[in-house]
Amino acid sequence: MQPTFNLVADTICRTAELGLTITDAADAGEFTVINACPVEVCDKCPGCGQAGRLRDHVVRRLTDLPVVGFPTRLQVRVPRFLCLNQTCAQRIYQAELDCAERGRTVTRRVTRWILQRLAIDKMSISATAKALGLGWDMVNDLALDACRALVYDDPGHLAGVRVLGVDEHVWKHTHRAGEPDSFVTVLVDITPVIDGACIGRPSSDRHRPSNAVCTLFETTTCVWSCGSEDRES
Repeated sequence: MQPTFNLVADTICRTAELGLTITDAADAGEFTVINACPVEVCDKCPGCGQAGRLRDHVVRRLTDLPVVGFPTRLQVRVPRFLCLNQTCAQRIYQAELDCAERGRTVTRRVTRWILQRLAIDKMSISATAKALGLGWDMVNDLALDACRALVYDDPGHLAGVRVLGVDEHVWKHTHRAGEPDSFVTVLVDITPVIDGACIGRPSSDRHRPSNAVCTLFETTTCVWSCGSEDRES
């Protein structure tokens, strides 16, 4: 595939880091629509690993970072291939994009951007969702999934944890005060405080969150402790 490169547009929108190049763009009112295509395409069949034959193209729609204050929608022209291996169960397959997980409707960097806005800029989920042109629930789910991945993908995230601090909050803005899903129980590693490694109020790197579960204290501590092995009482 030999796309027509638009160096200026690719530089401004930083689509090069997505492995894409812009072919066209349009002002869609509240959104900026960017048409793009992959710079490089792998034609290997995911079933057998053999190269396939180009069949057609489909458009994959993704949410990307805002451009000059407007939510962005990427429309990526992705090739589909026909597997020529008669013994392979896979007949038609679509080229994968490195910039987005399979089945996701947002680019990988959007998830990272959401975490940065929430953690660094202290933006609310509502403001972050508005900037991306997405729903509150979707942005919240993306943030929670990313946070869980950051913690649980590290096999040593509970190393050295012996003493837990437990705090519970009820989120009034849910308008469901008193219902179980309006509570969140936060489990925090306070081992350094007990051991005397921290004097006074511990800093963020020592006051390490272990988990946060959206339910009541009794249920949380029971499920969390019973579901984890080799943990002291």
